[in-house]
Amino acid sequence: MTSMEATRGEQQEEERRGLGLDAQGHRRPYRAIRRDQHELVREELLERFGENQTIDPEEDTIRWRRAVRLNPVLGPVYRIGVFVAGLALIIVGIPMVPLVGPGWVVIFVGLFLWSTEYMWARRVTQFVKAEVKSFEQWARHLPLAAKIPLVMVSVAIGWLCFYLALLVTGLPGWTPDVVEEYLRMLPGLAA
Repeated sequence: MTSMEATRGEQQEEERRGLGLDAQGHRRPYRAIRRDQHELVREELLERFGENQTIDPEEDTIRWRRAVRLNPVLGPVYRIGVFVAGLALIIVGIPMVPLVGPGWVVIFVGLFLWSTEYMWARRVTQFVKAEVKSFEQWARHLPLAAKIPLVMVSVAIGWLCFYLALLVTGLPGWTPDVVEEYLRMLPGLAA
């Protein structure tokens, strides 16, 4: 094998790293995929923030935010504002999770907002990113016979959350009459 072939093989292995398949094209175990995804996230954080793992205002790529963060008066006020805004989004998002609404989206937006200023929040978002990417890579290469039960369980959990939200909040007034008629047949929702 020439050095060029060896280099090409290493490149292909590097490209497959973190994906759901091994070098022979077989599905990899979930733990291996997860380990690789978390390693990729660690490398991203090291490359972006260095060994000291701090978010330096001088290196901010957004010009207006860099100017605000470098200002000795506005910088701390901006950090406090980001913290308060992120906390407000998370507090608003928590009750939205079991109720009707995009609760997890609101919580993750709040966490993302925090991650622009706080390294601990950046690590949490990177951890979540690695977990989601690991599951996605693993599930993508499952055989169809294994995907069907996963989809069925997901749909069942979604319907259960929807039903529980209706039990807590009641039927919205804007529900079409035909749909409301069927929903009233569910236990606990009868008029």
